[in-house]
Amino acid sequence: MSMKKSSISGWRDVFAFTLTQTLKNKAYRISFFIMALIAVVSMPLIQFLTKGGEANSAETSPVAKVYVQNETSLPELDFSLLKQTDTFKDTVFTNLTEDYDTVTQRIEKSERDSVILTIKEQDNSFVLAFAKASKGPVKDGSIALLGEKMTDTFHSLRLTAGGVTKEQNELIGAKVNTKTVKLDAQGNPVLETDKAISMNEYWFIYGILFFLMMVNIMASSHVASSVVMEKSSRIVEYLLISVKPLALMVGKILAMLCAVLIQIISLMVLVFVSNKVSASMSSGSKAGIMNQYIPDNIFQNLNIGNILLCLILIGLGMIFYAVLAGMAGATVSKMEELNEGMTLLTIATLVGVYIGIGAANVLMGSGSNAYVIFAFLFPLSSPFILPGAILIGKADFLIAAGAIILQIILNILMFSFVASIYETLILHNGNRIRLKDLFKLNRGGMKA
Repeated sequence: MSMKKSSISGWRDVFAFTLTQTLKNKAYRISFFIMALIAVVSMPLIQFLTKGGEANSAETSPVAKVYVQNETSLPELDFSLLKQTDTFKDTVFTNLTEDYDTVTQRIEKSERDSVILTIKEQDNSFVLAFAKASKGPVKDGSIALLGEKMTDTFHSLRLTAGGVTKEQNELIGAKVNTKTVKLDAQGNPVLETDKAISMNEYWFIYGILFFLMMVNIMASSHVASSVVMEKSSRIVEYLLISVKPLALMVGKILAMLCAVLIQIISLMVLVFVSNKVSASMSSGSKAGIMNQYIPDNIFQNLNIGNILLCLILIGLGMIFYAVLAGMAGATVSKMEELNEGMTLLTIATLVGVYIGIGAANVLMGSGSNAYVIFAFLFPLSSPFILPGAILIGKADFLIAAGAIILQIILNILMFSFVASIYETLILHNGNRIRLKDLFKLNRGGMKA
């Protein structure tokens, strides 16, 4: 790219001014506060909704008595074996000898730490139904744990009643492994490796892709709206007295990207803090929400080299889309026209995102192929799909390096194109400049 040194001189002043004004902006601060609040409460809330209601199996159950109503053809069922566990050592298991309604009324009024278990035969299967007081010490989590243990015990009692020993049951339920071996024409085995990703890895890639898409849209919208605002308020005319148009664009784009990155990095830190809080609400080595759903092999590929590759890919991608957003903002003169002016940016973003989603689906179905490699290298999609693929070990250094080179080439071409038309665009006031008009401006065949 050939460009005079003076054409970008002064971008630091524009950068500092724009970043300072953005950070002081009330809307920026309010939106950041709302997102920070969501980030802090998200993990504990998910933990509470998904796991928080479960009882800890190491604690003593709050259920004092279980009335068993056996409506099956099986002989008398003895659940007293459960008293040998620490959780149910204080729980009494007894057969229901009174009227069902009488006992339920007593449980609701005074005996709220008791429950009724009704066992029925239904559609060639057994159904275990619990009834408890609407209010009291016995919660849904306690019933879930009790139901799990009593179901296992009932299964053992049913087998015993049928004359099936424990050893026979284990033999019946033993896992049967089968293996299919493909042979070539000479009868030698053909080794095949499964290159498909797991469901957890797919959702991790999809989550990274969606997150980067939202960050990109946020940053691009900030850049475009800032350009239009300055054009409509005539501020840009005063800025152009001392700063070249290209320096104005570079400083503004980098400032808005920094403002968004400050938000994103802060939110990521808050999410990790939130995950620690959610971990304290439960127990086990994978107590936190992120620990439960993030694939283990991600941390095997989490090193300085891969992190740098991901950051470079994301940074180059954001710069490209931000420059495209700045150019889109410069083609309109009023905020009301901005959505129409952002059409090209929206299409480019959607193309990149959908190519990335398609590649993630292919990776889960059959592993890497020509389409996946194309998605990794294509400059519009690589910033979205490639970082996640690198972190799960599905993209090597050569692929990442190739994608970075292609992104650098695209950014150079983009800056060269914008540099030739940006001064005309930034001073334009009137009807929206369309895509075909941009190429005419670039060739010098049209005056805006």
